[in-house]
Amino acid sequence: MNSYYTESEIALANEIADRLNDPVYLGQFLGFAKTVPHELLRRFLESACAYPEHKITSSRAAIFVNSVNKYMRFGHGGARD
Repeated sequence: MNSYYTESEIALANEIADRLNDPVYLGQFLGFAKTVPHELLRRFLESACAYPEHKITSSRAAIFVNSVNKYMRFGHGGARD
């Protein structure tokens, strides 16, 4: 696997880290941007950002990562909102 990231992958990973206020996981977000369709990542990001504050038990980043991990494990059908 090529470890080189494109400008669009870097930009998307930075956008995710900024919107989720979680720069610590930028490396993980870069990996997602390399392997997961960007339109799906944006959908998961929007869903995590729209999640009601009072229902968040850990963080929006955790909600986002959980959605992506479900997609990676089970495909599109496993990534439920």
